[in-house]
Order: sequence, then structure tokens, then C-alpha cells
Amino acid sequence: MRAYSRFLCAVIVVATGACNGDGEVTADQANQVAAVDTIRLAQEWFPNANYAGALMANEVFASANRIHLDILPGSDQVDAIKLLVSGQTDFADVGADRVLDANARNADLVVVGVVNAISPVVFVVKESSGISSPQDFVGKRVGILPGTPTETVYRLMMQRARVDRQKVREMEVPFELATFISGEYDVRPAFAYDEPVTLEREHIAIRPLIEPSRFGVEFLGTVYVTTRKYIDANPDRTRRFVVAVADGWRYALRHQDFAIASLHRYDPKSDSARELIALRKAEPFLSGEGGKVLFASRERWQRMVEQLREIKAPVPVHWEQGIEMKFVEDYHFHLKEN
Repeated sequence: MRAYSRFLCAVIVVATGACNGDGEVTADQANQVAAVDTIRLAQEWFPNANYAGALMANEVFASANRIHLDILPGSDQVDAIKLLVSGQTDFADVGADRVLDANARNADLVVVGVVNAISPVVFVVKESSGISSPQDFVGKRVGILPGTPTETVYRLMMQRARVDRQKVREMEVPFELATFISGEYDVRPAFAYDEPVTLEREHIAIRPLIEPSRFGVEFLGTVYVTTRKYIDANPDRTRRFVVAVADGWRYALRHQDFAIASLHRYDPKSDSARELIALRKAEPFLSGEGGKVLFASRERWQRMVEQLREIKAPVPVHWEQGIEMKFVEDYHFHLKEN
């Protein structure tokens, strides 16, 4: 029993930095090691391959980090930022541009990890459309999903490509694809590993994806964000969350079949075959800048901010105060050390 006590004491030294003078574990210290913190993570969209990292974090790495992740599903009716600001969640997985917009309105949010260091926003057209670039949008019916990152990226791409939007027939469209498939409009805003997968599985012939990056757009995708108040009150819990989800994403990308099986357990209505294809296509967008999951450099953020200012999108003056990469940087430092 005393040998076990000394072993547990060694664990506590790592976790808390102290044991009593006799090398014994006090009740308070044992409770501190045993305690598991529940952390709520609100997703922005319906369950899909984008959940893979968080699900692997909870199934494989949460216990080692003394946390339990309560993953709250999103939808087109859920505003994850509102949940965060109102205290109904601890973290949220939302678009980077939405965080900058919220902070421009004094939300005081802080990004602690970048899920998509490259935005997956693309534009999809049918094979028969003859459209291959933004210049070809002139005179065509272009779908707009208001209030989403696709709308912001569209505005940037059109400006960068010097296309007069007055000559484009922009129209608000629903999230579902039926109206695009039936030909009610010509250009569909999409995520590279979402709508194109559905269209291909339904045997709808599409042209090569129109990628905004080819026209000078530099944009980040979704991020993990919390409030400054939460970080200040829970710095160690925040660190453990970041470590778990970073490990979760690395694991999900290496074990994609297992990650999608976990998604199906989480949401039995999910289509595992479709989501596995989606996760494979998503890998370049999820690997992080320089191959470091959840990392994006200040320079990449700066370029995005400059472009948002070009189209007069709301950006806080001191935008960098809402970006905190130290948890991710520490994670990769220790990963390299090991």
C-alpha cells in the first residue's frame, strides 16, 4: 500500500507539483488527481466529419487529461457564439471571421486553436455550366448563404478577381442542395469536403472546384474559441482541453475509419460511408499550418484581417488580443521534445 502511495505521489507531483513531506498522498491531493472536469463544446453545424477530432479527444484522450467533453450538436438554427457569450457552453467550434466580427462588437472572445488553417470554402458548378472562374459568374445565378463564411469569402474573391457584382445575379439559397441540382441557380457555395461529396455520390457531374485561394483569397476556417473570462478563471482546464483536441485530431487523421465509427455512435443517423470520404478529402484542411494541428501563425491571421478590411467587414482594432496560440504552441513544443 505504501509503494502504491509513493507511486500516486509521483503522479501528483507531475499533476500538482506537491505531496506531503512523508511522500504520502493527502485526501485533497488524491481528489485533485481523480477529479474530472466536464467541458462543453458547441459545434456550429450538424454532426459530420468535422466532429472527428473532438470525438476522438473524448473517447481516447479525455481521461488522461482529466476532462469529459460534452459535445453539443449544431444546426442551421444554432448560434454557437450566442451559446458561448451566454455561458451555455465553454468552447465553440465556429468560423474565424465570426469571432473577429463578434469581438468587433465587444464580445471579448479568444481563439485557442485553429481547426482549418486553410478555409475549405469553394464554389461548385455543374459540368455543363461552362463556368471555371469568378469572371464567368457575370450574367449567371450565384447562390448566396447569408451570414456564413461562404458569403464573406465570395465577397473577397469577387473583389480580388475584379468582377463587378452588379453584373451577377446573386440570389439567397437554402442550405439543402435540391434547388442547385434542379437547376434553379448556377453557382453553389460549398465546403470542399461537404457538398461536392454529396453531389458526386448522387452522380451529379461537376467541374473542378473554384478555389478562392487561386484568386488571392487567404482565409481561415473554423476555430476553437472561448471567452477571456473562462481562460482567466480556468487556464489549466483550457490547456487540457487544447491538448485533448489536438491529440484527437492527430489521431482522427491517422485512424479515419475509427473516427467515423465514433461519429456514427454519436449520431446513428450519420452516413458513415459519406463521412469517411469527407474526412479523407478534409485532411489537407485539418492538418494545420506547417503540419501542426490547430496552429495558424500570426502572419496568416494578419493576411486574413487585411483582406476583411478591404471589404469593410467588422474587425476589432486590436484583433490580435483575441488570438491566443500559446496553448497550441506549448503542445507542439512538448510533442517535438517527446
